[in-house]
Amino acid sequence: MRLFNSERRAQSKRKPQYEKVQVKNVGIDHQILNLHRAMVEKCFANPDLFSDIQARIEMRYTAKQMSYGTYLTWLSILELKDKPEQLTAALLEKSVKMRNLRRATVFTQVLTEEERVVVIQGD
Repeated sequence: MRLFNSERRAQSKRKPQYEKVQVKNVGIDHQILNLHRAMVEKCFANPDLFSDIQARIEMRYTAKQMSYGTYLTWLSILELKDKPEQLTAALLEKSVKMRNLRRATVFTQVLTEEERVVVIQGD
C-alpha cells in the first residue's frame, strides 16, 4: 500500500476565470461591450458625465440596489477617469464579474437612443 502517489497531482478547485457562455448570450455580450465602448468614449469627450455616473452609483447603493462589492468595483473603475486606457480596459474586461456588472450598468443615460441604435447597427 502506497501512502503517497507521486504521479498524481492534486486537481485545482479554482473556478475558471471565464465561464462558458451560452450561444444566445454571445451576441448580446458583444453588443453590450460595444455600447460600453461608445459610452466610455462619450464620457471622455464630456467629463461632466462622470459626475452623473458617480451620483447614479451612490443612489443605487443607498437604495440597496447593488451590493457593497459591486459598489466598490464601480467606484474603483470610476477612479480611473484620469487614465483613459486603464478605465477602458477595466470596463471592457472579459471576466465573468465584469460581464455581469455590464449587464446592470451604471453607465445608463449616457447615450441617446439614436446613438445606441447607431452602435448596435454598426455591429
